[in-house]
Amino acid sequence: MKTLVVYYSKTGNTKVVAEEIARTLGADIERIVETQAKRKGILGFLRAGRDGMLQRKSAIATPKAHPSDYARVLIGSPVWGWNLAPAIRSYLSSSNLASKHVGLFCTMGSSGHDKTFASMRALAADANIVSELAIKQDELMDYQALITRIDTWLKVVRSATE
Repeated sequence: MKTLVVYYSKTGNTKVVAEEIARTLGADIERIVETQAKRKGILGFLRAGRDGMLQRKSAIATPKAHPSDYARVLIGSPVWGWNLAPAIRSYLSSSNLASKHVGLFCTMGSSGHDKTFASMRALAADANIVSELAIKQDELMDYQALITRIDTWLKVVRSATE
């Protein structure tokens, strides 16, 4: 099944998960890029949390891949301020995922995945959400355990979409 993995990552954590998912599935991958946000340094960190909490969108570069070309789309976001990153909010707000099989994943320090997934589901209301995967910061430190978690999740995604 033709699959697209879409993600935003500031620190690289969500990127690691997205790349492993894409590698395992042989999927295409699309990194969402913010075009105007100032996210560097401590002030950037604070702005990121604030923008997540306030459920703001951010300006993003036009994605190269179109979800309409894929049967399955897996979307990943870091958790910022107990919510999804503004770049993924913008992506979901502007993407037509109607009738697509969609899997959601996020990376986080310790909590916030419930609200993040609720926001993602609301923004992708016309999609068929098949599964969700939340990865905590400390889980990223044990690569073999991370691979096992991703593989287990992908079995659920595959069984729901094939």
